[in-house]
Amino acid sequence: MIRLLARIGIALCFWFATGAAQADGVLDWLGKINRAARSLNYDGTFVYLHSDQLEAVRIVHRVENGRVQERVISLNGSAREVVRTDQEVRCYLPDEKSVVVEHRRTDDTNFPSLLPEQLSGLTANYEIELGTVGRVTGRAAQQIIIKPRDEYRYGYHLWADQETGLLLQADLREANGDLVEQFMFAHVVIGASIPTAALQPATRDKGFTWHRDSNAGAMPATDSRWRAEGVPSGFRLSRHVVRQALRRNVPVEHLVLTDGLATVSVFIESIGESEAAGMLGASHVGAVHAFGARVDDHLVTAVGEVPVATVELIAGAVRQSP
Repeated sequence: MIRLLARIGIALCFWFATGAAQADGVLDWLGKINRAARSLNYDGTFVYLHSDQLEAVRIVHRVENGRVQERVISLNGSAREVVRTDQEVRCYLPDEKSVVVEHRRTDDTNFPSLLPEQLSGLTANYEIELGTVGRVTGRAAQQIIIKPRDEYRYGYHLWADQETGLLLQADLREANGDLVEQFMFAHVVIGASIPTAALQPATRDKGFTWHRDSNAGAMPATDSRWRAEGVPSGFRLSRHVVRQALRRNVPVEHLVLTDGLATVSVFIESIGESEAAGMLGASHVGAVHAFGARVDDHLVTAVGEVPVATVELIAGAVRQSP
């Protein structure tokens, strides 16, 4: 089950007399949020509320001469520190005395860079509208509401800094409006110069075990017989590769399905029945749900920030073609 959990980035639909102007406003704001998160310097502390737990996290983000650097530090609970330079991400885990090195795609999404770079076509699965102007962490903020059209995806209530567009708060909500998780800056400095020292890891890694993910060398699964058919409406295959499993020297097929906002990863690996037993069924960490199913002597695991019904349906839709 631990490995299962460990696997755990438009137009307005209402057209009234002022609909076109409001649609332009929504498009402008979503674009502004995207640009701000990816191009501005910022240093702040945000809180992450999920499953009745509250985590405090510091994030330092700098863009200089096209190079992106970021450092994320957990301030309570288990010690964790993540240092990113462009696509290379190093996760320091002092309790395990280990460092995990991954290469992530540029369209990976994390607060405050929650929105994918490509925003077109979202209205097929979501209703999007401007909300009110409020205040978050002492700054004027514009609300944007993203509502799911069905129960297979979550909705968002976003608050963006009026001055810069940086996302200050993001609530993830179920289709009925219930809160699933929340990110909110408690304090943030935007646009200031950030010294290199603030981006260096504080964790002393002497004696740590280093685990390097082979995702950078992932190869397209051109000859694969695995298919995902009958998935929830709106989800399409955006990537299908074969790579080595993190911390284990075995090949894993990785399918990525997206509706333009929500993303679900599917991992397929050959595994013994006894080993798979502890990874079958549903589990979750916050809003991230996972579902493991055994298909043709393989473990199929679907993971994503979507309702549990979605990952269960997608895991059940993965089959080998004849």
